[in-house]
Amino acid sequence: MAEGEIRRRVTAILRDIGHDGPCELEWWSIYTANTLCLDEYRHGRVAFIGDAAHIVPIFGVRGLNNGLADAKNIAWKLAYRLRGEAAEALLDSYTPERRGATLDVFANAVPSTRFMTPPSRGWAPLREAVLSLSVRHDFARGFANPYQMEPYTYADSPLTLPAEGPGPAPGALAPNLRLAHGHLLDGAGPGFTLLAFAPEPEGLAEELRVLDPRLVVLSQPPDGAAASRYGGGACLLRPDLHIAARWPRLDRGAVVAALRRILERGA
Repeated sequence: MAEGEIRRRVTAILRDIGHDGPCELEWWSIYTANTLCLDEYRHGRVAFIGDAAHIVPIFGVRGLNNGLADAKNIAWKLAYRLRGEAAEALLDSYTPERRGATLDVFANAVPSTRFMTPPSRGWAPLREAVLSLSVRHDFARGFANPYQMEPYTYADSPLTLPAEGPGPAPGALAPNLRLAHGHLLDGAGPGFTLLAFAPEPEGLAEELRVLDPRLVVLSQPPDGAAASRYGGGACLLRPDLHIAARWPRLDRGAVVAALRRILERGA
């Protein structure tokens, strides 16, 4: 922490990126890794996002990514509520979804932090061994990669409906597929999107748009790659492109009931 040592290191880093001019030290301290979060991410009319809601270590555990996901999650829900298209209960899903994602990040933070800052004489040689082996052996490189790149699945969200049959898990981020002309989700709308892998019942889109005026029905062939990946039938995507519900068959009543339930617009 001596000022001379800090200046030496900062100057060396600046020189590495091509800056040889003068620099000024404004502030320095010892960094402490924390895993902290609020019990509730929404208090009345205030929604907490990013570092206001949770603090995670800087060692590859997606602090910034998590904050952006918080913003995206609460933004579409606030928009529906402010337009009068959803009940207050929609906002209650923010805490269980995003706090769940934070706790998942915490689980990944512990091994990442121990790798980056070994807490004992046992962890230090383990890290050195991994780094040395990673130069020549593929199996060791995964141990040296602290980044957790899998999007969080809102499996336990009050907005997620259980599904039957093969296909992506309800609550997961919808898989995007490359098709002959672009990508599958290029056709998703700004609101909810119904992926239909069967002929759309007459009047279904209009009935759904009574609940969500921005809803888009994205029809795909029942024997195509997208149908195979999603398990056929139909899939309801949220505005943030997480899967709200999935059905092995396109059932008009089930789709309408699912969207109505999510927006809490009555039975």
